[in-house]
Amino acid sequence: MKFLAAIAAYLLIALVLGWGILLAVNGSFWLLAAGVLAYVVAFARIGCLPSKSH
Repeated sequence: MKFLAAIAAYLLIALVLGWGILLAVNGSFWLLAAGVLAYVVAFARIGCLPSKSH
């Protein structure tokens, strides 16, 4: 179940980043900045923390 949730989260962040790039082409950078911030927070929180199972 966590695998499917990870795929959904990845696709959601990819959608937000893609939409943010499209808006940035027109001069609006707010969604791109929010997407990058969400990606950095998710990577730092999930990807870099050691496992607590030990």
